[in-house]
Amino acid sequence: MAVANLPKNFRQILQVSRGPCDSISLGQLLRNTKPEPANLIRAGRWLQGQLPVRFARRIEDFMVLPHVVVSNPHMNAVIQTYLETFDAVTSFPEIHTVEQVDEFRELIKCHVSKHGDGTRLIAEGYSQVRRNFPDIRLDDFLQGLFTTRIATRILMENFSIMHTPQEGYVGVVKKGMRPLTIVQGLANDLTRLTRNIYGCSPKIEYRGNLDCTLDYIPRHVSYMIQEILKNALRATTERHRFRGSHEELPKVAVELQKGDVHVIIKISDQGGGMPKKMQQEAWQYGWSTAREEENTDNSDPANFLGGGDVQALKTELAGYGFGLPLTRLHAQYFGGDVFMQALPGHGTDMYILLTHLKEGSASTEVEDAATILETRRKPF
Repeated sequence: MAVANLPKNFRQILQVSRGPCDSISLGQLLRNTKPEPANLIRAGRWLQGQLPVRFARRIEDFMVLPHVVVSNPHMNAVIQTYLETFDAVTSFPEIHTVEQVDEFRELIKCHVSKHGDGTRLIAEGYSQVRRNFPDIRLDDFLQGLFTTRIATRILMENFSIMHTPQEGYVGVVKKGMRPLTIVQGLANDLTRLTRNIYGCSPKIEYRGNLDCTLDYIPRHVSYMIQEILKNALRATTERHRFRGSHEELPKVAVELQKGDVHVIIKISDQGGGMPKKMQQEAWQYGWSTAREEENTDNSDPANFLGGGDVQALKTELAGYGFGLPLTRLHAQYFGGDVFMQALPGHGTDMYILLTHLKEGSASTEVEDAATILETRRKPF
């Protein structure tokens, strides 16, 4: 597709986008993960009918954005991937046999992988667009896009793994998941990244109920903790790194607690906090305290790697301002939440509330958030 033109099959996309978007709760999805042949065929046919509707609606949403957005190379790459997936699924023969299910599963796995860079590409593209057109704000579009991305990925991944169930999992949900294990794995990588950038990194200490568990999607928890922990490490290091070499940086504290409905993860830093106005802005897509100017101060320990490498690593640590809104969206998707308590001049406490996703619980039986969004969608 040329960036200035509509896709050749846009009439088909419009027609498919008007189709019904069937509601399905996480509980229904989990109960239908048994790998019996009849169940696999039924699940494959349902997904084959639903994915084109969901992808067609996203393509349609992209097409009504300002030209400077859809013509951005990063944004356009995402659109191309959506078009490829739409074409691949709509051209696949109607599923009648287990052999066709196996072929469809391989196609789905391939396209899940193709969408893997989507968030990064959207973030980079949005950053470039707003650099030249700062008045363009796409928060509503991005909130809807990422809500449906979460839903679609869950559907596709759940279908892919239902053929070969994993021990300790029900579909995409891991039973008895231990958040501390995820935090510790991320902490090692992120403190190493911070040291590579600044020459030092805060230590991380753990408090509370360290053995707490819950049923949840590990990839979601990993993403949320990663984004909050990156912010805490960067803020603390940038505020305190010029202290005397004999002084350690203030620690970042991770506290875990288990309630009746939620597991609470609190990440506390002494990175200086932020004023109230800034706290509100921090939940907007594309907002960031990071700056792209290269630091030319030779006294800065970050320069020991060389300017270009440092800037690339800083971008990896700071991101493009999508971390906080996406973290909150992931938590709220299943009835949890993320909120901030910042003390200007001192530091920030970030709370991640994760809802237990035990099969049959209220959180798994509510209507899918993306489907609710789709039913409120106004046709163009």
